[in-house]
Amino acid sequence: SITQLASSIADDAIALDPPSQSVSSPSILDNLLEGYMGPRLILAAVACLYATNFPLGAMMSDALPPSAATSARMVFATLALSPFLFQIQPNLRRPAMLCGCFTSLGYISQSIALVDTSPATVSFLGSATVLVCPALEYFIDKKPMSLKEAPQTWLAAVLCVVGVGVLELFDPAGGGLSTTVGLGDILSLIQAVGFGTGVYMSEKMMKNNPSQALPVTAVLVATTALISSLWCMCDGWMLQPGSEMYTLPNLFFEPSLRNVAAAVAWTGIVSTSINFFVEISALGKVPPAEASVILATEPLWAALFASLMFHESFGLNDVVGGCLIVMACLANTLKPSHFHSVFGYGNNDNDLKQK
Repeated sequence: SITQLASSIADDAIALDPPSQSVSSPSILDNLLEGYMGPRLILAAVACLYATNFPLGAMMSDALPPSAATSARMVFATLALSPFLFQIQPNLRRPAMLCGCFTSLGYISQSIALVDTSPATVSFLGSATVLVCPALEYFIDKKPMSLKEAPQTWLAAVLCVVGVGVLELFDPAGGGLSTTVGLGDILSLIQAVGFGTGVYMSEKMMKNNPSQALPVTAVLVATTALISSLWCMCDGWMLQPGSEMYTLPNLFFEPSLRNVAAAVAWTGIVSTSINFFVEISALGKVPPAEASVILATEPLWAALFASLMFHESFGLNDVVGGCLIVMACLANTLKPSHFHSVFGYGNNDNDLKQK
């Protein structure tokens, strides 16, 4: 099964001994990663950068076929990371490629879902990543994840899902929710599985191999670019007259697509290649369940960018949803001992101790 395959490959990555490193001055990123708050602040910044993909993605989707936009973005990111592609350790090749497959699953299912499903619904269902990571830790790592053993994780997940739901789905003016389940909704949940599994496997690879962040990122992005290119070739638009202007590098020489080309460059270099590298580096320092909650703040940043770029006003749903998402991030910093009184444990209880 996929779970067993992911488990065996994750074990291969964990079994690797950290490579010997030459003595060098630590970078600013290294210094941030050494602290407790540093990796968490970095992941929050990663979520912020990922949120720029929403307005820029809307711009690209208006001018390009979805498969063309996704393929161009990923190919551009792969070119930026190509010097590190063959520096990956041999035992990390399989898990990195599998991680790239799950990541491409997330991107492709997201793109197809957006064809007939509102971005709000896709974003909301995508926040289910906060449930995918704890589920993988439970089934693969056999980590205790019951309500009594990890109440902070489940409280954070519930707050985040409800917060994103209020932020994205509740319309104060209309006063209603859309409950129709279609193919786009199912694909949006598949998106969450793809991205959530990618977060889980990235944390496994980086935990004992922090120096491999750039090579792992390069393989992950290259795998996603390959699968996206295959999707692009099967999509049919390449047979249409004039389609050559949507391909690289022609896209950057077409005067009418200059803004789109700039969006492809930004999403390919900054919000994909650089962001993936920074994210994977931080994932080795933060548990995947907590990381998925922090990364799930992306819709909050997306709402802010939409307000700034498209002059959208904030409503009651924005305020309430945003507060719930921030509360979710804070809830995951709690310890199980903080919930003793809720479950009726005494101060001398030995079943749950703060580690």
